[in-house]
Amino acid sequence: MKKQEVLVKKMKNRETEEILNKIIKAASDKKGEDIVVLEIGKVNPIADYMVIISGTVPVHTQAIVDEIVKQLKDSGIEPSHIEGYSEGRWIALDIGDIMVNVFLPELRDYYQLEWLWSDAPKYKVNSLNG
Repeated sequence: MKKQEVLVKKMKNRETEEILNKIIKAASDKKGEDIVVLEIGKVNPIADYMVIISGTVPVHTQAIVDEIVKQLKDSGIEPSHIEGYSEGRWIALDIGDIMVNVFLPELRDYYQLEWLWSDAPKYKVNSLNG
């Protein structure tokens, strides 16, 4: 069984690092794919970080978002806004300093957020067998 080990370090503050790790863990728990964390705050003030995740079908993207919201709520954190949930093609969550985008692969390829924010430092999520 493949297990995702989260290695997001050297963040601006410990609380943000912990929230990012919860988001990544939740997405990994629901088999989210190609997880990328961009430090967009270095190039634009809309947020400090952006997490980009792929799901395979709309019900999968919705399950990823449900797990992210559940794990954050368990820690007393609620997204201020969720957009696109009903269609499940591109779901965006606003978690204050962190924006989360969960895409179907074809929409992720079409909008190319990694390219759009290519000037932002990228943090790696390492996959380890466990």
